[in-house]
Amino acid sequence: MKRRQKTVSKRPRILLILFLLVFGQAAMFLTYCALYLIHGSALADLVLAEIYYGTFRFSQEIITYLLLTSTWLVLGLASAIIGVGLRRCKSWAWTAAIILQGAILILGLEAYFTRNADSTFYFALGLASAVVLILNQREVLVVYRANRATLAE
Repeated sequence: MKRRQKTVSKRPRILLILFLLVFGQAAMFLTYCALYLIHGSALADLVLAEIYYGTFRFSQEIITYLLLTSTWLVLGLASAIIGVGLRRCKSWAWTAAIILQGAILILGLEAYFTRNADSTFYFALGLASAVVLILNQREVLVVYRANRATLAE
């Protein structure tokens, strides 16, 4: 009696590493956002007091705080959405992941050259570089280009 062999299309193991890195990146950015929000609670009390007394003006500190928290939030949510798309092998997710990693690399390099970088930027740069290297591996390209070809038909 012969056993039937199941034809199971296995994903390359490198895709699992890619998923973990992208979802880890999303968790990292959302954690940064949460930490900035927690740290900014004292700033929020100060702003509320200034609004109450009528002396409120947008200071450089408030603008920086708003820009940093919103940047971390957008990067975290975008990484999570792209991670879901990569997990489902959507062809748009590969392109979006390359664009997002490019934006992260540009932000990190800008912080490096203006001497505003700390260890979080270096970690984000390293993680983005690893994701880009994995996205350009032949096994990964085959998966996402194959899905693009089936969509074109």
